[in-house]
This record gives sequence, C-alpha cells and structure tokens, in this order.
Amino acid sequence: MTLQIVIFAIGLLLVIKGGDLFVSSSVRIAEFLKMPHVVIGSTLVSLATTSPELVVSIMSGIKGESGLAVGNAVGSCVCNIALILGLMATLKHIRLHPKTLAVPLAAMCVAGVLLLLMTLNLKITRVQGLSLIGLGVGYFIYDFRRCMKDDSPSDVKEATEIEDVIVSGHRWLNTPWGTAAQFLCGAVVVVCGSGMLVEAAVNIATSLGVPTIVIGLSIVAVGTSLPELVTAISSSRQNVSDLAVGNVLGANVANLTLIVGSAASIQEMSMSRVTQLFNFPALLLLMALVAFFILRCRGITRSQGVWLLGFYVLYVAGLVILTVLKKA
Repeated sequence: MTLQIVIFAIGLLLVIKGGDLFVSSSVRIAEFLKMPHVVIGSTLVSLATTSPELVVSIMSGIKGESGLAVGNAVGSCVCNIALILGLMATLKHIRLHPKTLAVPLAAMCVAGVLLLLMTLNLKITRVQGLSLIGLGVGYFIYDFRRCMKDDSPSDVKEATEIEDVIVSGHRWLNTPWGTAAQFLCGAVVVVCGSGMLVEAAVNIATSLGVPTIVIGLSIVAVGTSLPELVTAISSSRQNVSDLAVGNVLGANVANLTLIVGSAASIQEMSMSRVTQLFNFPALLLLMALVAFFILRCRGITRSQGVWLLGFYVLYVAGLVILTVLKKA
C-alpha cells in the first residue's frame, strides 16, 4: 500500500511537470509558426493545459478503467470552475467582458448537458465517444478560425501576457531545436507519469475498497488540473482575466468532448447511477453559476470566489460521504 502511494505521488509529479513542459513548448511552437497571440492565449493554451487529463483518460480507457477516465474528466471540470476560478476571484476581483467569453461559455454548457443526456443509460458507447471527439474538434476549429480573425488590441495584449506567464526557461529552450526537445520530453514524461498514476490509483482504490471514479473525481482531477491552476493564478496577477477565464472554459470543453470521447472510443465507459446523480448535477450547477457571474455580473467578485471554493469543499465532502455510505 505504501509503495503504491509513493508510485502515485511520483506519477502525479511527472504528470504535472510533463504538462508544464508540454504547455510551454506548445506555445513557443505556435510562435515559430507565426500564429497570432490571441490564438495562442485563448485556443492553443486550452488544449495544451488539458494534455495531462487527455493522457490519463486514454491510459485509463486502455486499461479498462472507465470510472477513472470519466471521473478524471468530470472532476477536472468541477475543479476548474470551483477551485481554480474560485481561487482566482479570491485573490483578485475578476472583471470580464461577456461578449469575449460568450462562445466558450456556450460551448461548455452545451457539452455538459449533452454528456448528461448521453449517460442517462449509465454508458458512453464508442459511437458516442467518436461523436464527442467530432464535436470537440469542430468547436476548436471554429474557435481557432474565430480567433485568427480577432486581432483587437486588448485581446492581443491579454494573450501576450498569458504567453509571458507560461513561457519561461533557458535561452537554448527558446530555439526551435530546444523547443522540439522540450515538447518531446514533456510528452514522454506525461505518458510515463500517467501510466504510473493510473496503475497506482487503481491499486489504491482496490485496497481501500473505494471506486476508481472517486479517485478520478478527486485526487487525479486536481493533479491533472494543476497546469490550468498555475496559468490562471499567474494570469490573475497580470490582469489578463478574460483570456485566463477563457482558458478554463476551453479546457472544460476539451475535457467533456475530446477527453471523454477519446476514452470512450477506446472502450465503452460505464458508471453507477449514484455517481451520475451526484456529479453531473454538481457540474451543471457550477456551469449555471459561472454563466450567471459572467453574463449578469460581468465578473466574479471575491465573495463569489469564496462561495465557489466553499462549493468545492462541499463537493469533495459529498464524495467522501457517498463512498463511506456505499462501503457501509
């Protein structure tokens, strides 16, 4: 048991570090390709920061651990909204422009409702998984083209600030060869770390008699969401709130479509009725709250950030209570 905890911790650290390397190198590759800064900040970063969740969910699907794959994706979405946006707002009042975030906000809400409807029979088939992938790819292509046409000074400034927060390192790493090496290194580290993480998580869950989906919804979800957390908090200090929140919303779209879809396309996924009735309503309620904050309040105040953090504490407590009741 102790050995599995150590392996889990090492795997989590590898996933976090590999995700950091992957994000930084992905942004610099985009720069070498002369992509506009607004595209780097609002589209590419959202995809890059979800790379840990993607690899973990795919590895879970390959190993037949559908609960861990679903839990990782849904748990990361809850973590992104309640924990990450909550921390951002608690540190500093987030002031937003609703028009800027309308597209990713709508896409996130649609993806959440669609996934709920797909899982009414407690399953996600391979066909549904491929459909989710198609929807996710379609959305990011649309968002990419939309951002390519959007070169307003404020958006470019914010994307540049986000890029400055993420991109760092030695001079050699800023060269094309150094960036390519960092990209490959990050990918290898994420894959290796994910393999260790999934294997250890399954063993720990089995030893404790805890469903793997609970591990995925809590510890694994928080760990794989750390790239978004670091980016969001750093961006909040740089006053780049719109694209920082856009990154979180885009990451959620990727989680609910590309990541769940990738895992389901490998192997049909299933879940318990209790899990569905607890986690999906919690996710949809959070989506409704953040939509209200953005569209009506034009931002998230510090007090609202505290409420989001409180919601996350209650959510995790609910997971623990459900697990205890199920074992009793």
